[in-house]
Amino acid sequence: MPHFPGLVTAADWAGVTACAGRPGCAKSLTDVRADAAAAVRASASPRGGADGLPVHWAGCERRCGHPPDRHVAVVATPRGYEVRLGDEVRARPPDPAATAAAVDGTRRSE
Repeated sequence: MPHFPGLVTAADWAGVTACAGRPGCAKSLTDVRADAAAAVRASASPRGGADGLPVHWAGCERRCGHPPDRHVAVVATPRGYEVRLGDEVRARPPDPAATAAAVDGTRRSE
């Protein structure tokens, strides 16, 4: 089986994607892959995004690599993350634990 560095295939990452983020993208406001990994570890669901809508983490408004279908978008802004469903901002969590909780709640809301 081929090995692709950086490609995560663990079950708890099912339904979770992220853009390149920092340091791979100059436009990214943060290291979204590290933040997404922390949120997956803090998730109330042992199966990550597999129990609800897909979740895409983005380091800026461009949201590169987002799924084409309905999904939860976790978008970095200059003031922190916004958790969105479609065009609606569902939360502006103040810290990583609150971000993980907001993502869990939003992806199960539909």
